[in-house]
Amino acid sequence: MTAPPYNGGIARLIMVFKKKSKKEQIVEARRKRRDEGRPSSVREAIDTNQWLATGLMLGLTLAIVLICFVGRSPAGPRVLPGQTARIRVTAEIPFSYESQTQTNRLIEQRKRQIGPYYRINPGVYQGFNDKIEQLETGINDDLLPELTDLPAEDRKIAIDTFAQQFNQLTGTGINSEDLSLLVERCTPEQLTRYLNEGRLILKDILREGIFQANQLEPPAVDGETISSYEVFGRAQGTRLQSEEDAVRLLRINLAGLDADTGLSRALFRIFRKGIKPNLEYDAKRTEERIQTAVAKVKPVQVTIETGDVLTEPGTRLTPDQVETLSAYRQALSKSERMIWGFNATLAQQTVLTFILILATMIYIQVAMPTFRRSNRRILLAALILLVNLILIRVVDQIGSLDFLSRSPTLQATVTFLAPVAFGGIVISMLIGERAAVMISLLISTLFGMMEGNSMEIFLISLVSSLTGIHYCRDIRLRAKVVKAGAMAGLAVAICALFFGLLDDMDTRTMIQQFVTACVVGVLTGMLAIGVLPLLEHIFKFTTDITLLELTDFNHPLLRKLQIEAPGTYHHSLMVANLSERAALEIGANPLLCRATCLFHDIGKMTKPEYFTENQHDGHNPHDERNPTMSALIIKNHVKEGADMARDAKLPTVFLDVIRQHHGTTLIKYFYNKALNQKQQPSLPLGGSASQPAPSPGEIDESSFRYDGPRPRTKEAAIIFLADSIEAASRSLKKVTPQNVEDLVDGIISDRIEDGQLDESPMTMQEIRLIRDSFVFTILNMLHSRVEYPKMAKKDKDGQRRETSQTNSPIPQSDAKSDPAKSAFV
Repeated sequence: MTAPPYNGGIARLIMVFKKKSKKEQIVEARRKRRDEGRPSSVREAIDTNQWLATGLMLGLTLAIVLICFVGRSPAGPRVLPGQTARIRVTAEIPFSYESQTQTNRLIEQRKRQIGPYYRINPGVYQGFNDKIEQLETGINDDLLPELTDLPAEDRKIAIDTFAQQFNQLTGTGINSEDLSLLVERCTPEQLTRYLNEGRLILKDILREGIFQANQLEPPAVDGETISSYEVFGRAQGTRLQSEEDAVRLLRINLAGLDADTGLSRALFRIFRKGIKPNLEYDAKRTEERIQTAVAKVKPVQVTIETGDVLTEPGTRLTPDQVETLSAYRQALSKSERMIWGFNATLAQQTVLTFILILATMIYIQVAMPTFRRSNRRILLAALILLVNLILIRVVDQIGSLDFLSRSPTLQATVTFLAPVAFGGIVISMLIGERAAVMISLLISTLFGMMEGNSMEIFLISLVSSLTGIHYCRDIRLRAKVVKAGAMAGLAVAICALFFGLLDDMDTRTMIQQFVTACVVGVLTGMLAIGVLPLLEHIFKFTTDITLLELTDFNHPLLRKLQIEAPGTYHHSLMVANLSERAALEIGANPLLCRATCLFHDIGKMTKPEYFTENQHDGHNPHDERNPTMSALIIKNHVKEGADMARDAKLPTVFLDVIRQHHGTTLIKYFYNKALNQKQQPSLPLGGSASQPAPSPGEIDESSFRYDGPRPRTKEAAIIFLADSIEAASRSLKKVTPQNVEDLVDGIISDRIEDGQLDESPMTMQEIRLIRDSFVFTILNMLHSRVEYPKMAKKDKDGQRRETSQTNSPIPQSDAKSDPAKSAFV
């Protein structure tokens, strides 16, 4: 079913405003402002607001400067080597420091200059010498005696067999031809002499030391070749032999023996097997030499003068620059100028902060009139802003601790510990999205200024806050707040990963930043959940989460209302349905309308029988009361309801709706009844002698009006109209679109004419939308049912007869005997 088209019924509403001239309306508005204590002139309002705005602006600027900038280093954000510098940092004070980076570089240079330490391995010569002795013994004792009586052919076979057995035993690899030359051409004495001389020559060569290829490759430091190896037992700088040099020397020395060329070559080939590298690396002595050299290195002292440029924007930061920035930050923290806060950077930050707050207040004046008129909203926004900045400053101070400042990786991660989305999430839930975006912009801008005017920090903070605000829309469960915080943290993590890739940051640091941002996001949501109830109580705000919790029908007041005043309870449900849909039409808070409607008539529980919806036995106690007393009882349900709500600790907005849902309307029924009795005093009053009829001079219209106040919010105005229209719709004898439209138009026109909506911020366009919504909802609420056809049924005599017509699928006999079925019908 669609909403009925708009007709001319609202024209009567517009005519109400035309009864007073413009001059009369201005005079009346001034009178109301004067009665309420508000400024009666524009100049007075401007003067008052200027003083308040100026004081607030200066106080907020001072508080922000104290929290964010006083005592803080202007050295810029913490960075890692390889990152791109975002700002130019110039030294404001002279300072000096011991450069650990340059000292380590010098130490590494000294280490490379210290060559390895070697020792000559005597086992190389000793092992080969033992094999030569075995060869000499074997030839003299075994081979020569065997060869004495053998023919030439057998002698060769015996020598080959001996050589093969000797090689298998010693692994020397002596050639049988060389062995044959020694045996055939030398006497036993000559053989012994040649072998002894060969051993002495080999011993002298190995004593000098032989190194293998690439073992003693000279080190190069800064392009200069340095020979700094050392051999135990040798003078430093003595030239060592390569294996090729040793072989050459062996050939020359053996050639000087008194042997023929063939025999000399055979001896060379045998003793060549003993030429092997015999230098061994001595790690212990080498380390001792290195430590001795390192101990002689003095720390490198770096001096920076005032005005020296430490970083240039757009350049890659070297480890030396990162160390200089860290030293500069520490020097500033110890400087007397920083202790008292006197520096050029602080002055610039103070001016920028003042301009930022001034621009924010101008924006509030121009674009957020509702926010500007609410002192508690302004105070709450300022408090959340300062609290969030304090949290950021605390995180920044933690990053300045010694154990963190020594690790560049941890320093680069500390920035992501700040809960930048906290303010946006809390303000979004308590005040609204526009105020949350404004506070988020302030927090992000100030955080970027704290980190050395870092655009990167500003963008990350803003994206995180806006993400949290987006996921806080229409939140009605507390677990969703944690989700909003987690999504805000994920946004920070993604941004950190993006900027880390741009800066070629190492993978470990990016992973740490990613995980840290996600964890902090979840903790931010949990922190927001923790502070929301406290802020709701202090500043009298009510979030949708609290409203949804109060719509639970098991609330003690609602359970009591269901039992003691079921008609009122049903009426409250219908008003809630009317109000919720109307609020959706004009952009008001539908959940607020529904929740407050459920409680708006709880005051009727004190005397439920005096209200028509709870009278089911035909007895009306008002017949025994005079009109004034009846009106007093009716009016009293507003006061009783407010007291019940206060005792139940319901939010302030519930008390406001309870007080305002009747405004200062006239209780017409009893007022007309009193007028009739005044005009016809002979009519019986229906009361006792103790309650006589009022005399003509005692009738006062104010006695028959509710105490008010009149509705002051859109939601209260919607409930105010819906309450009257729902009650009046029950009196319609025939529900037709025309009747419903006339009813709604008449009630709205009457309320406007009576001035009940004068304090409400609703426009005529919104009233028209509310009117159409009421008509549509009432026509659906009071719809008619389809009549069921008559059914033929056999009686006991077997005759068919028609049953009585009913619109219930349950038989009448069952409905009467079963209370549950009767209630269902």
